[in-house]
Amino acid sequence: MSATRPAEYAAPNDARTRPPDLTHFRQNYPLTVSNFGALHERESWLRRIWEADERWRALTETRGGAAARVPEAFVRSAPPPSLSVEAEFDVIYAGGASAVLHAAVLASRYGRRVLVVGGREGASGAGAGVWNVSQEQLGEFERAGLFTRAEIDAATVARRRAGFVKFHDATSRVKAEPLWVEGVMDVGLDSARLAEAAAAKVRAREAEGCLLLTDARTVRAYVERGRVSVEVEDARGARRLFAARLLVDASGPMSEVARQLNEGRDATHVRPTVGTLATGFARGEGASAVDFAAGEILVSTEDASENRQLMWEGFGRDARRDEYATCLFFYDAVDAPADKSLLPLFERYFERLPLYKRRGGHWRVARPLFGHTAVTRPQGWKARARTSDDRVMVLDAGGGTNPLGLGGAGARLRDLHRLTHLAHLALEADALDADSLAQVASGGPGGVARAASFADFLRPTERGAPSAVNETLNAVMAALHTLDERVRRELFQDRLSLVALRSLLSNTAKLYPRIFARVREHLGARGTLWWLAGVAEGVLRERRGRAAEVESLAAAREGDAAREFARHLALYEKE
Repeated sequence: MSATRPAEYAAPNDARTRPPDLTHFRQNYPLTVSNFGALHERESWLRRIWEADERWRALTETRGGAAARVPEAFVRSAPPPSLSVEAEFDVIYAGGASAVLHAAVLASRYGRRVLVVGGREGASGAGAGVWNVSQEQLGEFERAGLFTRAEIDAATVARRRAGFVKFHDATSRVKAEPLWVEGVMDVGLDSARLAEAAAAKVRAREAEGCLLLTDARTVRAYVERGRVSVEVEDARGARRLFAARLLVDASGPMSEVARQLNEGRDATHVRPTVGTLATGFARGEGASAVDFAAGEILVSTEDASENRQLMWEGFGRDARRDEYATCLFFYDAVDAPADKSLLPLFERYFERLPLYKRRGGHWRVARPLFGHTAVTRPQGWKARARTSDDRVMVLDAGGGTNPLGLGGAGARLRDLHRLTHLAHLALEADALDADSLAQVASGGPGGVARAASFADFLRPTERGAPSAVNETLNAVMAALHTLDERVRRELFQDRLSLVALRSLLSNTAKLYPRIFARVREHLGARGTLWWLAGVAEGVLRERRGRAAEVESLAAAREGDAAREFARHLALYEKE
């Protein structure tokens, strides 16, 4: 199970839309209701899932062909005269766990005054309370100066020898054995414990001007020449006003700030995910048994149907407590015909779970896992997601761009030091204009990897055979079997280099000459051109980064804060 977490949305507020009662759920989703029977708050969970579906529909529905109106999350004006600024900060962060992590680094390492609004991991989510990362990525916590090795060890709930990928091949012309990958998702971290530890570091600096408002939400930001004022609503409905030099929204690509920056354009793709954290799975040998020492990164057990290719993922959360998480998901375009609703997908999950894993007599659900993970993958130079305006910046505006890359928590950690360090330098240099902040939020390294996303190959095409997705992916996995471990790791860590991409495509074509026809089938002629153009741009970006390093190193000798900011932009571009 990847550690990506669904974008956070505001709860539906239409008084005409009310959750149905348990009778409705029993009639329409009998397997889900039955399997949730052991849950203490079964009906509450069912309503949360229903509300998640309603939120998704509200965000993606059209009205006569026009997109739903996006509220103004920020405006260029003074705040309402009825509100007075209670306190001023360097940065105000809005969002979930990512906001707390970034704020804690700026506060504890760089001595910045930060305010966090929100800061809680969603009650729903496909993460089972665990971030699955690599041992290498754990070092980013120390590099960022956030957690010590002892603190990281205290939050570690699982260690695995490796993970594997296996696609259904009963009807595929290409067969591939399970592909084992080491150093990708070999550590499970208790995300709630880490988030609380980061929050404690913010609270510890309250005397220096830091503040954490977990039971609050941002209403609107007011951008002025020298600051941004943020209107906040607390749990009692009271409105408060705070000011800062910079507002950072860490709520994902479907947040109101991100959508306003992109003129109301919604995410282009989505990964609906359902699953459970459960106890009582059968342990032992064979594909249908669970192994707490191995992660199941991507597994399919059947061919595509109903316009979607279903995928499984499974990871042990805590072997001592016998907690194992399994999720069923698919990846699709937002405007594609497949049903994106979570409740029907839960019915399919419980129907097909026995084909994936054996359940013992004492199997029971400890917690449902669910969410819509939004992704923005625009085609064309003008359609690219904007990440900033003056004094306003969005983290992860594109979402997890590559389901095969399993960016998720790993990408969150990989960018933690870079993003916080550059934010600190931007504050030092007063480089808080839209262009400077766009460079901070650009995503750092991995230009080729981002452009060469294999995400669309997880989607069935309108005219393709049901086995096409599995066959294509089996061909890629067979090619990876012929390449060294480094290429596998680069692909699944979402940092594929040009050399590795070239080797992968070359070896795949030798084993499966139809691969290029599959590319055109999945992407179309225009999409294929944009795919190739994106790869080429990624190559140029990597080369520019190397060239810029030499120039910026020389320029930095003057010691100017702006030049120091530019120097580190170039240095991080190279990594």
